[in-house]
Amino acid sequence: MPVTLDDFTIESSASTSFGKWKRLLPLEKSSPSYSRVEKLFNKGWKHNQKAKPHVFAVYKIISPEGTLKPYLDYLATVQASPSIKAAGKTEIESLLFHGTKRSCLLGETSKNSRLCGLSKCSVCSIIRGSFDIEKCGSKHKFMRFGEGIYSTSCSSKADDYSSNGSAEAGLKVLIVSRVVVGKSLKRKMNATNLTELPCGYHSLVGEPGEDLNYSETVVYDNDAIRPAYLMVYGAKPEESKLKNMISTLFKTPVAL
Repeated sequence: MPVTLDDFTIESSASTSFGKWKRLLPLEKSSPSYSRVEKLFNKGWKHNQKAKPHVFAVYKIISPEGTLKPYLDYLATVQASPSIKAAGKTEIESLLFHGTKRSCLLGETSKNSRLCGLSKCSVCSIIRGSFDIEKCGSKHKFMRFGEGIYSTSCSSKADDYSSNGSAEAGLKVLIVSRVVVGKSLKRKMNATNLTELPCGYHSLVGEPGEDLNYSETVVYDNDAIRPAYLMVYGAKPEESKLKNMISTLFKTPVAL
């Protein structure tokens, strides 16, 4: 049965401006998708020792059919699997955070909306071609649950892995991904040699309590995850600094 493409595809977009280098659609703060991502970010900020940042922008990631269709096919396959039917599950997809290196200034301002071609920019690489298990461990050698693709509902944990390669960057970004979690295997202790899941399971959820302080989710199939949003965040400017910044930009007095 053919899988219907959804509104994350270039082909379903009303705009013709999307392509290899243009993948970001800025969302209005009033949009349901913006609100959902912002709420997940605020709810997922668990590290009390880190001040909760301000969300500056959320961009929807638009992908070509060739990139998104394998994910949608996989989603449909998991939805129809015996273990999901037996459990009566209807929600098998989650939005989860992934922090990685941004070497450019993508998302820093509304003008920075084109992907870069820098080989060390993991953010643009993931947005352009999604995740790849073969690159697992290329930056962080310790893999708690083996070679897989890691994401988390804990935004403050993902923040630990978010970094900037440009000295001009003043904000940070997180990739918010669509993840087919399906039926999850729960673990509290490390399993560093794991490469696949037992039959009937589609993801692994590491739970806090033994070897973990914060939850994380791992999938072992490239088609189980796709980047969906880019979230831009950072320290909220002080009101006086914000006023001066706006006044400088527009060279007119601003009343706040």
